[in-house]
Amino acid sequence: MAQSLSLNVSNSVGGSNRAPILVANEYNHRSQRMERYLRRLGRDVWRSIEERPHVPVLTPFQTDRATTRLGGGQPAMSRPTKDDLDKMEYDVVAFYEISCGVAPDNFDIIINCKSAKEIWDVLKNLYEGTEQAQEKKLTIALNEFNNFKAHTGENLETHSKNSI
Repeated sequence: MAQSLSLNVSNSVGGSNRAPILVANEYNHRSQRMERYLRRLGRDVWRSIEERPHVPVLTPFQTDRATTRLGGGQPAMSRPTKDDLDKMEYDVVAFYEISCGVAPDNFDIIINCKSAKEIWDVLKNLYEGTEQAQEKKLTIALNEFNNFKAHTGENLETHSKNSI
């Protein structure tokens, strides 16, 4: 029994060649591990999540006038450069690794995502809430802290027991 528990834990925290599993009750910790894991794969892999996936700029060009007359006037498009292809590959790597790090019970939530950044943002909103929700939680916590009062003769341990 203890061996299967440690095996499950080691599988879920990730490793040097395995993405950590993102789980709800440990999302902050696991998202930090995932970020470090993706940065280790290459700074451009993480950049595709921080910014957005790379989209090459393709420009139209005319091949020649005879082709234009015969082909109906559709200009050809330039091809992605090697740099474009490399940058697009970084998003593919990030997409794959994050997808593998999503717990099976949450996979349906990200199944329609088209980029690694989209998956990351969906998971962040799911586990942490929007920025407005985070600000509201912080405001509530600050208000509770500011309103904290101990009664005469009450120590911290007694107060925490009474508060719970």
